[in-house]
Amino acid sequence: MQQEWHRHLLPNGAGDVSLDPTPMTRFIPSTTAEQRSSCSATPERPLRCHLLIGPPASGKSTVARHLATLLSGTEEPPPRYISSRDIRAEIFGDRGVFGPWDDIAAVMHQRIQEAVCSGAPVIVEATFSRRAWRLAITQKLELPVPVEWIGWWMRTPHELCQQWNRRRDHSVPEQVIDNHFSLLSDAPFSPSRSEGFAAVVCVEPHHHQPLEPHLQAVLGKLERRISAARNRDARLIPHGYSRLLECERLLHLIQLLSRQPELTATNALPAADAPAGLAERAAAQLRQQHGPCYADVGAIAADLDWLRQEGFTTAWHVNSEQGKPAPMRAVEPPPWPASQPLSAGGWSALGDREAFCRALTLLRHILHHPFDRQEGVAIDHHLAARLKALSGGRHCWTPRQLHQSITAILTPYGFRDAAGSGRHGYALGASLLPMPLQVEIHGLLQANADRLGDPSGQAIARELGRRLQRSGIAIETVPQVRAYFNRSLLAGDQRRSGTLLNTEQAEPLRGAIQQHQRVVFTTLAASHAGLEEIRGWPLQLIFHTSAWYLLFEHDHIGQTEGLLACRRIDQLGLRRIEIGSCRSQPSHAAALRRGETLQDICGSLEFGGSLQAQQAVCGSPSEQRSKAMGTLQLSCDAAAFALLREEVRRFPAAAVRLSRPLPGDGVLSPPGEQAELLPCSRSSHPYPVEIDLPLWTLERDSDLRRWLYALGGGVRIESPLALQREHRHWLQSALAAYPRRREIKKQRVPQRRRAAGATGRRGTALAAGEP
Repeated sequence: MQQEWHRHLLPNGAGDVSLDPTPMTRFIPSTTAEQRSSCSATPERPLRCHLLIGPPASGKSTVARHLATLLSGTEEPPPRYISSRDIRAEIFGDRGVFGPWDDIAAVMHQRIQEAVCSGAPVIVEATFSRRAWRLAITQKLELPVPVEWIGWWMRTPHELCQQWNRRRDHSVPEQVIDNHFSLLSDAPFSPSRSEGFAAVVCVEPHHHQPLEPHLQAVLGKLERRISAARNRDARLIPHGYSRLLECERLLHLIQLLSRQPELTATNALPAADAPAGLAERAAAQLRQQHGPCYADVGAIAADLDWLRQEGFTTAWHVNSEQGKPAPMRAVEPPPWPASQPLSAGGWSALGDREAFCRALTLLRHILHHPFDRQEGVAIDHHLAARLKALSGGRHCWTPRQLHQSITAILTPYGFRDAAGSGRHGYALGASLLPMPLQVEIHGLLQANADRLGDPSGQAIARELGRRLQRSGIAIETVPQVRAYFNRSLLAGDQRRSGTLLNTEQAEPLRGAIQQHQRVVFTTLAASHAGLEEIRGWPLQLIFHTSAWYLLFEHDHIGQTEGLLACRRIDQLGLRRIEIGSCRSQPSHAAALRRGETLQDICGSLEFGGSLQAQQAVCGSPSEQRSKAMGTLQLSCDAAAFALLREEVRRFPAAAVRLSRPLPGDGVLSPPGEQAELLPCSRSSHPYPVEIDLPLWTLERDSDLRRWLYALGGGVRIESPLALQREHRHWLQSALAAYPRRREIKKQRVPQRRRAAGATGRRGTALAAGEP
């Protein structure tokens, strides 16, 4: 894709590129001749200064020396030579010390301002391998008079730089040369006229010997070369983001907001006494990620306002009469400031108004409609037709124009992976779903959190709802399509505010799970009154039946694994999180896998109280595992067997053995069902069932008993005998709750006698006072 983009670039002098000026349909009416002449009018000749760019040991000092000699013979004052190497020697005491660039740049910028103020041109020498370092001088630095910057880019081969470096008295590490060479070789961000240079001259010192005559020839042709470039730029219509500094700041800001919508995950916050507004937080992030030249808080605030006005950060307006989205208008850039003279250098790739409108409109469309595509249609053709339809046919889009915009913005500025394919559409940062799906997800999340009493989920749902409302979405008017019937019986229980049900404890717990931190819990002791402390590693929150449980691993000092357990979160309190106790991701994942294995084998959250038994059950088949397992043997009638054969799917298929159907049942076994046991047709419960379970599950699992006892007399427990006795006792207790028929008769006789005493022998009531 990058090669395709370069086919549409025209040479603009050595090392320079500009957009193919092929006429395209414009978003706005063509400018008048007077406006064009005013835009292309050449002001009084500015002061010409020179910036030498290249990795260490590439020949910059040699070229600077020759340039100083050649420029000293002109009518202008002799140039002043400013070198980062000399500044390092002044600041750090040794020119071989590579200290913070910001300290070096501050001195360099001050000396440039002093020289320009005196009317002297400057020759500035440094690596300038990062674009932000170059833009800080060519477009950000405030100078008292207009300056025309000439860039001299040393294109010395990498191997030759390493060879020359070894000959120098003050050599630098080879890795330093490798890093600078790699940065300058990054094609989208290598030196070019778009950075505010009047011209960028590529110099190959090893090819031109002697070097001074070659530089003299280049200087002689420089005026004509600059004039030709300006004539090409005169056909463009400038706007408020034509300069590369403003354009890149806007693109970096859009990318930042698409990944961190409110910059809540940043560590580069302003000082505590400074207002922490969105513009300030964005400036701090842009400074850290891209450089100080992009961190103008006032300019970023204006960019945020413009993004809001153009629909980047808000939902598109809806036509209230028709109930449909209004036709999308193209992005409208701010005008070029009337009080600001046109740049003496080149424009950005989006310097023309039409190119900017087209590219930013595409960017906005992808933000609002991620992965927009049509099966069987090339993505460029689909997006062109889609944008034309959304604009109501007022604007013309071609696949070639879309491809240019994608390669000029999405790929170089990190909106998409350069190695990725666009066949499935494009998405930016965290904008992965269309707005209707986001609203539906919010409804599901809200319903899930409210019904299940999930405090962390409720906080996430509130935050998502708040952001949707800020985007102009009235979520309260959207009816819920889905709902949950099951709910937590403990949701909103204020008596348990000191437990993990409380959001103030649930949020730190969620962070501890994500960071794999050790936690100290408090729980009500089973043996005596008071609180008991448990130290362990929280693994997962699990909703089971009507309550939330916490799966955690007991602390296991000196052992590779700890005992796994599940407790209801309303029975646990968060005492503290042990900072600095993080463990590795593989250890956390291994414990979580053991927990999932136990859930699968047990069919419940009862994991027993023995680490050795857990390890045996989770291990491969062996004698030790056989000792830790038992078999539940059941006999069922037809109704219970019909229910049970569906519900045993909660257990591993290898652990379940079912009865074959009786002849004439007309019941077919589902695919994959293990029908291995023979039925007994003469029994009242003819269908046998066997399930292999851990011994602790058979001994005390309340979920297993609740499941079996709910089948009533439809199931008979054959083994283990202890569970059979429990079942008998439970059934007898249930029957004992109802009086027997003989007892009912005994209760009715006194009632009849009392009734007979109030009436005569023949059942007539005695008169009052009759003897």
